Amino acid sequence: SESFWRHHCSVVSLVKEESGKKARKAQMCSRCQTIMYPGPENSPLNHKKGYCADGVKQSSKTAGEELPPWPQPQGIFSKGQTFHPHMFLLTVQCVYKHVFMQGPGETDLLETEVFSKLLISCTNVHESDNMVLFQLFKGFITDPTTPHDRIVSRDGEQWLRINYLQQ
Repeated sequence: SESFWRHHCSVVSLVKEESGKKARKAQMCSRCQTIMYPGPENSPLNHKKGYCADGVKQSSKTAGEELPPWPQPQGIFSKGQTFHPHMFLLTVQCVYKHVFMQGPGETDLLETEVFSKLLISCTNVHESDNMVLFQLFKGFITDPTTPHDRIVSRDGEQWLRINYLQQ
């Protein structure tokens, strides 16, 4: 009922109150829509400076650069600057097994759906050599431990080869 929700929603204040200062509306992250600083200074509850909990940077400094949608599975991106292909490929394998082999089960549906949309939007099948390639984000450094044969250059773009999806 409406009275139930009014009572329970009023428990969390959206206005940060500091003693001796005028109350102000809490800052919200434009990407993940969480309150930036719910805790005191340096609190682990606070949003990280420059990147969200999934490791993707909050906003792009480069015009035209698209960022992965929120939320991405943990471990694929870190500190708003590094892309981890190994974790990405493990997630591709996990999502593939979940969707095509197991069906509904133990998985985070929101992350799986958002990751699947990212995979579809940035993946290209090159029929000439039967390669399945994922276009890498220009604003992220690729983890240096990635084997060099996994990264392919095509038309001035960097791609990650996804062997698991090749036929």
